[in-house]
Amino acid sequence: MTLQVGAEASRCAARSSLSFDRVQIELVNLLGTRVGAWASLNRREHERRNRLALGAITDPNLLDRLLDLPLGEIVDDPVAWTETVDQPEGIVERSEDCCTIRRLLEPPLVVSDVFVSAQASRAVRAVQDASLFASYASRWVVMEEGPPPEYVVMEAKLCGVGLLDRERHVLLRAEPPVVPVIDGWTWLFWEKAYRRWLKELSLAREMASPAPAIDEATEVQTD
Repeated sequence: MTLQVGAEASRCAARSSLSFDRVQIELVNLLGTRVGAWASLNRREHERRNRLALGAITDPNLLDRLLDLPLGEIVDDPVAWTETVDQPEGIVERSEDCCTIRRLLEPPLVVSDVFVSAQASRAVRAVQDASLFASYASRWVVMEEGPPPEYVVMEAKLCGVGLLDRERHVLLRAEPPVVPVIDGWTWLFWEKAYRRWLKELSLAREMASPAPAIDEATEVQTD
């Protein structure tokens, strides 16, 4: 099952009095590529999972199955009822009639942008790596030294990849996702990003430093 990107996020935002928070994820291994990410944290879902000691859910089959269930609605689905029998509290709510079930789990965050850092000599490879995320998010390459050569700009334009300088000023604006859909793999992508963010949050707390969570300074500068 697939849904338009943003539909899931919009529905849970509408149900919640708490807005989505802009967060930055420093480094995470996604699709075999080391990237940083910007995301919108669903604080309501994050706090719910925190109360239940329920972290990231990274079973792709489970996530794909859950997308077949409308969020928060009781449905008659004996197959799903059976398949979720061993799931921990907070994933679904199962009735005693062996038939009806209600999905509780929703995406904890939505990744909006990914960025790959690159030296000038590896900029084309970085553009190609960023292109792997065309169906998931806007893609950016951060130039760590000097302005990008013309051939890098041309490659980035062809791939819809944005370019940033070291200070995160926009050199070339990124295009939105090519086919913006939510499926089980997209949800898994978000869960893996969430798992990394939770690790960064835990490390920050251990070091008694400000958490890398809600950080409005991570917005891309456009001057």
